[in-house]
Amino acid sequence: MTLPTPTPRFLPAGTLALTAAAALVVSTVVPASAEPAIEPYTTADNVEIIFDATEVDVPGASSALDAEDALAESVIDDVLDFRSTELSTLDAQDRDVRVDIRETSDDAAFGVAIVTAPEVEGEEPYAWLFAAELDSDGWEVGLEGTEEFSAILAGSDLMDTEQRETVAASTDPEQISPMAYTGVGLPFSIGTSMVMTGGPHGFSSGPPYSSVDFAGGNGQARAARGGYAYSLCSGWTRVIHDNGYSTDYYHLEDYQWLPGNNVGVGHYLGTQGNSLCAGGATTGAHIHFALRAYTDPNAAGWYVGLGGRTLGGWTFVEGASYGGYAYRDGVGTVYPGGSLYNYGF
Repeated sequence: MTLPTPTPRFLPAGTLALTAAAALVVSTVVPASAEPAIEPYTTADNVEIIFDATEVDVPGASSALDAEDALAESVIDDVLDFRSTELSTLDAQDRDVRVDIRETSDDAAFGVAIVTAPEVEGEEPYAWLFAAELDSDGWEVGLEGTEEFSAILAGSDLMDTEQRETVAASTDPEQISPMAYTGVGLPFSIGTSMVMTGGPHGFSSGPPYSSVDFAGGNGQARAARGGYAYSLCSGWTRVIHDNGYSTDYYHLEDYQWLPGNNVGVGHYLGTQGNSLCAGGATTGAHIHFALRAYTDPNAAGWYVGLGGRTLGGWTFVEGASYGGYAYRDGVGTVYPGGSLYNYGF
């Protein structure tokens, strides 16, 4: 039996090229489901979220994240941007990120963000108060010392009125004015003395040299000026003063927890100690005392160098880290290892 000869079929001109191109496109398209998903910050091993579900009701839950996780994501994003780093980089440095959600009101939130440090000499933690506001696009976050922080806080119902207005105004970097006079004392009672165990040095391994270490005396840490006091973790307090400065007190023991209390100058904060609630290191019980400035253009809402500034009646001069000295006209010069008397401000 003879099979019929098939009739030739011709494709229109260009069809072969088009078909080949289409096949190439099909072969190179990757299904969306195969693209790697971006993991939320909150799933990382070096992230901790702290909040009391019985006291803090965080708004803004989504199908993807719990409400507190959604807020923490935005806070962490701001922290990483401020420090110009990545979460993986911090992890490699043995640093964790904590987001402590302290208060909410309507669509606003307030709390503390901390980047911890490894327990190694010369490594210190960082911390900020934060304010956040929820809108249709998600959380807008402002870290302490930024315009966003002051604006969000001032426009919210967070805190009581006087506290909110004072903190927002005191930390507003728009009120720029170089300040030669700090109006801040030393971290122990006026009229008493402690040993300056470490001269001006950084809160981390380098400048600005914003910090001084004290020990001895009766060992008690006390507010260097009145203001609103915030416990950043158990052993680390920040007092925001009404003059564009705040002061930090770290390594404290016998600690008084202060969630925004209005305190006066000389208020008891704790005692000199070796607490490492956010990491770092100590070589003996002391008070790590540091100065931050919000309205000083040299600080931009961060720690500010002590060189040339007067605290407790003493003007500090920077040298090598932990070196330098303090002097007072008519009294003399004190080097590390010497005793400083707190004349107040």
